[in-house]
Amino acid sequence: AMMPVGVRSVGGSVGVGRGVPPSGRRCCALRSSRANVSAARASSRQEGDGPTQAGPVGRRQAMELAATLAWVAGAGARAPLAEAVERPVEVGSYLDAAAGLPGFFEFVPGGQETPAIRAGTIGKYKFAMPGTWIRRTVANILSGNYCQPRCDEPWTEVLFQGPKGTKGGSLQVIVSPLNKLSRSSLAPGESIDKVGTMDGIIFSLGPNITGNTIEEEEVASKEAKKIDGVTYYWYELDTPYAKTGQRQVASIAAKDNAVFVMAVSATSKQWQENQDDLRKIVQSFRI
Repeated sequence: AMMPVGVRSVGGSVGVGRGVPPSGRRCCALRSSRANVSAARASSRQEGDGPTQAGPVGRRQAMELAATLAWVAGAGARAPLAEAVERPVEVGSYLDAAAGLPGFFEFVPGGQETPAIRAGTIGKYKFAMPGTWIRRTVANILSGNYCQPRCDEPWTEVLFQGPKGTKGGSLQVIVSPLNKLSRSSLAPGESIDKVGTMDGIIFSLGPNITGNTIEEEEVASKEAKKIDGVTYYWYELDTPYAKTGQRQVASIAAKDNAVFVMAVSATSKQWQENQDDLRKIVQSFRI
């Protein structure tokens, strides 16, 4: 049966909670894949990036380096790169104008744009953003490229970045497998409200937005909105311990076997200057 709850994994099984934030909120809640990214970045630093110890490279280190390079080369041969080519040009120069949102431009991923769409795991989605934003690259390890079509953990679909300064911010679209939150698939016409309560959903998925757990008092506002037969959970978060910025706006929706999270993050200054546009981005999200 469907369980309208927030879910936590305990000992490998699905744990149930009804909007009650988990204990130990200040502990790090990064996904394991993000930890792997940090390790990969550290191990991929090239010579000349910083001071090194004097002396020749030992035989063991040389063998480990050779093995690492061989694994990377093999992985590249086994699967196509999921990283989209970063486009450091403003989206207003190549996306279509968004209807009813002056100065905004609509993004709809192509049929081969992300690993999950190529694998048929999810359908297309869309959202609009100001024309001055640019697309950023999703690291292969975060994209779900190596686990589609049956990923067990959330993955990142796309990333965009606003201009530097107070008009900026950043956005990400994250997708979580429905089985992380519910034991049953959604029937046609069912939405996120069949998966969990507003509190339960944000406490379960919030760490994927902020890189840290969400306290109850950090949820500044929340609203459930039904648009074209689909329910969207809208949130505004004030998260001083977030790794992505103090202010977050998010829209969460569900369809078939996936839960979609559109999140926009900003510093306090960016929020003060630009909050109306940041809200518009999130509220334009459709699945």
